[in-house]
Amino acid sequence: MIRLFIFSVACLLTTLVYASEPSLHKAGEFRQEKYFAGFAKPFISSGVFVLEPKQLKWQVTKPINNTLLIKNGQVYVDDSQGDAVLQPGAAPFVNLLQAIITHDLGALEQQFTVSDDTPADCSLLQPKDQLLSQLFVSFQLCAVDGNVQQVRLNEHNANYTIIHFKYAAPVNYSTTDATEIN
Repeated sequence: MIRLFIFSVACLLTTLVYASEPSLHKAGEFRQEKYFAGFAKPFISSGVFVLEPKQLKWQVTKPINNTLLIKNGQVYVDDSQGDAVLQPGAAPFVNLLQAIITHDLGALEQQFTVSDDTPADCSLLQPKDQLLSQLFVSFQLCAVDGNVQQVRLNEHNANYTIIHFKYAAPVNYSTTDATEIN
């Protein structure tokens, strides 16, 4: 279950890479709140991310240290020795979720019922795809000035996740700063 959750979030964040302009690099911090039905307080994790035109490095720093790398449409997770291990089955979700973050309405309307009946600057997406609809009831995406500020993933069992993004000032990050995958 936790691996599926990490995989889902990783795929969602992958699309942020493709939402960036090719010459623009983004970095920042995230705070992820996982709410479980029946529990008063959420499970909170936080960390940093570096978005580059062709990859995303997503590093959870609290409560445990864990790194994901998304590159060339593939998801990698560091194992206990620090080696990047390919997570099979991610490619179909990477392309689909790219359309979510870039708000490509043509692509989204093929896979989701899209509604703007949400707070300002947000969209509600309900999956039409059978596999995705088994995992999630809906996504709520909120963006300001082309940057995703918050994502809410609603599950069938009344659990949900909210991810908040805080962007750092634009900096020229090189791909050598992120873990390389051949």
